[in-house]
Amino acid sequence: MMQTILVCFNLLLLCACLGANAVPDIPTQPLQCVERPAPGRDGRDGLPGAAGTDGRDGLPGAAGTGGRDGLPGAAGTDGRDGLPGRDGEKGLPGNMGATGEKGNAGVRAAPAECPACAARKIHQCTWDNAGDEKDSGLVHQCSITKLRDDTGLHVRWIGSIRNIRTGAKLCSRWHIAFNGNECGNPARIDAQLYSSLEGLNIHRPSIRTYLEGICYGLSTGIVNVQLYVGDCRNPAQHPHGDSYTSWDSVSRMIIEEIPLA
Repeated sequence: MMQTILVCFNLLLLCACLGANAVPDIPTQPLQCVERPAPGRDGRDGLPGAAGTDGRDGLPGAAGTGGRDGLPGAAGTDGRDGLPGRDGEKGLPGNMGATGEKGNAGVRAAPAECPACAARKIHQCTWDNAGDEKDSGLVHQCSITKLRDDTGLHVRWIGSIRNIRTGAKLCSRWHIAFNGNECGNPARIDAQLYSSLEGLNIHRPSIRTYLEGICYGLSTGIVNVQLYVGDCRNPAQHPHGDSYTSWDSVSRMIIEEIPLA
């Protein structure tokens, strides 16, 4: 308000000065000082503006440089060997094992073979008064070394055998085996002894039963040629009798390696 009064006052002074120097034929009009209105109140907030468009993508940043590899760690030292352990306490003595069955009679050493026999590859094992009473199982064994695959073994067993009939038990069978197996090429080597009279005790030399044959298809190396006794071929019809082998006499097994026929 004070400023408005000062303005009007200054204007009146100016008009007075101008009126003294004015041309008399131009009418003058007094100036009117108008007081300005008071400033208006603040306007209301405007409406929110529309969302601006997205800015352009920034330029890609420069690739960072790779860090340097770290230095390798130092190797650890090996641990020391442990001290040796103490000896364990002595165990208790074991129980005595059961008594084993009586073994077969040993092989009597044969005289040195003559050069002619060696050329023919003949082997012989002998047993003096072996006296084997078993009814089933291995009786004699003679081990040789077979030199070739394309040969056969000619086997002869000579000794006494016996079969006694007791009731319905009346038949025994002796056979040759090779490492526990009977010959399959061409056939078995065996003999059966049948007794029809009760209690008849006759010991016959095996040449009567002709326990002899040739077996092919046996590999080279150690061959155990064996004499077994056991059931006859048809034990259901002819049950096993009372057997005895090599009674009070010498038994022998002669083996010859021969070419294929």
